Order: sequence, then structure tokens, then C-alpha cells
Amino acid sequence: MCGKRALFGWMYQRLLKPVLFRFPADDVHERFLAIGRSLGRSRSIRSMIAWLWRYDDQRLVQTVSGLVFPNPIGLSAGLDYRADLSALAPSLGFGFHSIGTLTLEPYAGNPRPMLDRLPKSRALLVNKGFRNEGIAAVLARIGPSADPRPPRGVSIGATNRPYPDFSALIADIVDGFRTAERFAGFDYYELNISCPNLVNLRDVKPEIGSPEGLSRLLAALSPVVLARPVFIKMPLERTEADMLALVDTARPHAFIKGLILSNLAKDRSNPAFDRAEIAKAGPGNFSGKPTQAQSNAMLRTLYRHCRGRFVLIGTGGVFTAEDAYAKILAGASLVQLVTGMIYEGPQVIGSINAGLAEYLVRDGYASVSDAVGARADRG
Repeated sequence: MCGKRALFGWMYQRLLKPVLFRFPADDVHERFLAIGRSLGRSRSIRSMIAWLWRYDDQRLVQTVSGLVFPNPIGLSAGLDYRADLSALAPSLGFGFHSIGTLTLEPYAGNPRPMLDRLPKSRALLVNKGFRNEGIAAVLARIGPSADPRPPRGVSIGATNRPYPDFSALIADIVDGFRTAERFAGFDYYELNISCPNLVNLRDVKPEIGSPEGLSRLLAALSPVVLARPVFIKMPLERTEADMLALVDTARPHAFIKGLILSNLAKDRSNPAFDRAEIAKAGPGNFSGKPTQAQSNAMLRTLYRHCRGRFVLIGTGGVFTAEDAYAKILAGASLVQLVTGMIYEGPQVIGSINAGLAEYLVRDGYASVSDAVGARADRG
């Protein structure tokens, strides 16, 4: 590990994280975004942070769905819902960055606490319910940049409000995409069909994450001319048959380029949880280690099933280069994280990329693309 990253990692673990974890996670989240927005305004600070933490290596560069990614490690949707980190994320070392999830109408969020920590389980409890200011307000903040930058995406979902019927929910999402198309400054879409924290959508049938619901949604989106590729954020805790049905529902729609595997864990009997922690956890669902095994298993399954039709993006339980490499070998071209950065510190992105480059050299791969799916048949 680079000495600069190692030193900060030690400082984060021993000094900074113990202090941060004494404060409510919601407050720390908001403060982190505000600091990120402020630091991102200064070119000199961005350059200094990149010098300290970012790791660049030509082996990690790849072109996916027509976009050039300087490395495969991205910031997952869910953290940066106001585009506060749009300027700073590349300096932290991210090879791409998802904003949102954004919705057509603003939503203030579910009751606090919307976030909490389960340190022994290496997990975060998440219950924001797509808190955001609305698509137009957020995207107006991130105009096109004159400087080269990694790909930036926008995650779009249904506004967390009551709907009279499923057709109204579909119309909300479609109008969200139409609104986003008026703006520049981003390069791909994520279609979030699987967030389990949307309390106002629970009684709307069919569910948007079912084959019937997804079929109706994609049929409504098909006439919309979208200038950017769309990746679907998939649910986690489904049977293999259910997941394959969703994938085959999306297969005929050429504008769907990829699948993100996967969203939050709901099952509180998951063996990855510390039993005392999960017994005290409030309402919400979970990111981090409890999602890792199922995400990796589904990556292997869908890589074999899709055979090149969809790009696969792996997310869930990425704390180290070894975790990221496992997803790549399972079939992921790209990997996203949030929880790993919270627990390990912001220098971990560069450390993961440096470790990935070492693994590629060790295993004889000339590039990260050569490693994608190399062990998908072993699961």
C-alpha cells in the first residue's frame, strides 16, 4: 500500500473514525457532503487529494457501454443525493460516480434515523426512502465540465409518495427520465427498481421489481429517446428463478445496457449479522457485508446466463481489493461501494485500485477486462 494512503488509513482507524462514530450517522453524512462540496470547489485541494490518495494504472482502464472508465471502482448511489461530491469524487480515486437516487418530485426522507451503523456486522442500516431535492433541482447544479472527468451517472426511481395506481407510478418515473434528458453533465442512468425503503409504494401493485411491473415500465420508457445507457439496479434477496425472469424481461430492450447487483439486504436472519446488533437495529435495510455473498453468487449466475448481453456492475460488501477482485472474477466489469469507504476511510479507493493492479499482474491479466468473469463458472 502506498505510504501516504497507509498513514491516513491508520489515522482514520485510530483517531478519526472513533470520533465520527460517536455522532449520529445522519449528522456525519450531512457534514461529509458539505465538506466534500466545499473541497471540490478548489482545484488546488482537488489536486492535493488526488496526489495523496488516487491510484492510476493503465491496466485498470476499460471502455464499457461506450464510456471510458479510468478504473473499475465507483461510488454507489445512495450517498451523494445532492451532487455534492461531483467535483471531488475523481480526486478521491473513483473511476465513476452515481448521484441519487433522484426522483421527479422532492422527498424529505423517512423519519430519522435514516442511517445507522452496525460495526460488528460491517454494515450500515439505510432508511432514507430516496431522500432528494428532485431531479431538476439537483441536475441544474452539475453543468458540463470543461475538464476531462470519469463517467458520472444519475440513479432514478419513483417518488416516494402515494399513487392511485401503478400507471401513475410508471408515469412518474418516465417523466423523471424525460426531465433528466434536458440536462448535461452526466453520462449514464441507473434505474432503481429495488429499493426496499419506499413506504408509500408498498401497496401499489404490481411491484415495480416484478417481471410484470418491470415489463410495463420498460414498455413505457421505450419510446423515450435516451442519449445515455441505462443500468438497472436489481434486488438482492430473490430466488435464482425470480432473478432470471427479471433479466429476461429486460433482455429485449436494447436501451438497457447493464445490471447492478445488488441492492440492500432485508433478511435479518442473515448469518453475516452480529445477533446483538441486529436485535437492536431500527427500521430499514442493510448495506455492507450482509449483501456480499448473495451479490457475488448472483453475479456468477447472471454472467453465465447473459453471456455478454448485459454489462454487470457488482456492489455490496466491498472493503478491500480482494473483495472487489472477487466481484470482477465473478463477472462484474465495474464495482461500486459506499459502506467500505465509511468503515475504512476515503483513501481506501486508491488502495483498492492499487491492489487490483497487483492482482492482475500476479494472475497474468494484461487488463481488468481480461479478468472479468474468469471464475464465474466456479461458483
